[in-house]
Amino acid sequence: MQRARVKKTFFAAIATMLSTALMAQTNSFTLSDWPATAAPLKPTYVKAIMEQAGIHGVTFTRDASFYVSELDKFAQLAQDKNYRPYLKTPVAQNLATLAVVHCDWHNGVAPRDFAQKYLGKEQLALLQSHYPDAIAKLQNNCE
Repeated sequence: MQRARVKKTFFAAIATMLSTALMAQTNSFTLSDWPATAAPLKPTYVKAIMEQAGIHGVTFTRDASFYVSELDKFAQLAQDKNYRPYLKTPVAQNLATLAVVHCDWHNGVAPRDFAQKYLGKEQLALLQSHYPDAIAKLQNNCE
């Protein structure tokens, strides 16, 4: 009986991890969902998102734990300031925004140029007040 219970728990954990990885790559998992996500699952989500970006030629120098922490802070900020567009945006897109802001989105395009195309002037201005040092570095093309 005990062995069957352990086996069932193991398979349930595997199924959760697989569905977690798939959900992380879809648009249904938004920043408003992030705070309620179990802490042990957050690195799995982030790694899945980073792997998906890698398929499209994007590399990162920072690890998943950096993005887990930044997403935690960003979700709290978005809730506190009622930044509904961020809260309704998929976690993957918010991770990309944080990577761009922190000069960690490496796709072969000059960081400043990519940030201006991807984020736009309004979003960069909004993020400037929350990430002044990161945006200043980004404005200098991450040098």
